[in-house]
Amino acid sequence: MAAEGIRITVDDSAVLAALSRLEQRDRSDAMHAIGAYLVTSTQQRFERESGPDGRPWQRLSPRTANKRIGKTRRGYDHMLRVKNRLYSSISYQADASSTAVGTNVAYAAIQHLGGVIKQAARRQTIYQRYDPKADTLDQRFVKRSRSNFARDVDVAAHEINIPARPYLGISDEDRAEILEIVADTERRSLPGGGR
Repeated sequence: MAAEGIRITVDDSAVLAALSRLEQRDRSDAMHAIGAYLVTSTQQRFERESGPDGRPWQRLSPRTANKRIGKTRRGYDHMLRVKNRLYSSISYQADASSTAVGTNVAYAAIQHLGGVIKQAARRQTIYQRYDPKADTLDQRFVKRSRSNFARDVDVAAHEINIPARPYLGISDEDRAEILEIVADTERRSLPGGGR
């Protein structure tokens, strides 16, 4: 996980009180179990396309949904999971005093918090296909290797608005599960393993 970036701190008195009852070694075990659980919970938010508060993420714009990926249109499904880079990068670090869940993907913060990307004006080469028999130019862009026609175009300065799609954080369900993990760790630390 990146040392810099956004940080969300959960300061829950019930969880902290439960953790304080554990010995140092047991606390470390609990923190690792909490981290593993929160990675799974965070990834499930990607699958449900909703934030920790349960609210659905803002739908993709029609322009984004209509972009081509390979031979098909992207569609409205699988927000933030087209290539699963962000989804599969979610990891945790834990020790006896804390658990951190996050990612080292550079664009993670803007996807979580939302924001505006300002694109400067620029000149860019675009690649297309020209059919000499029909004397027509296909208006779709293609990869350079598939092109037989290239031209330079001016792209005006513009802004791209990325809506917030929060995935980090703790839901009420997560809080209950964390308390259960701590209680289970506490039971296992009792003589006889809590049997």
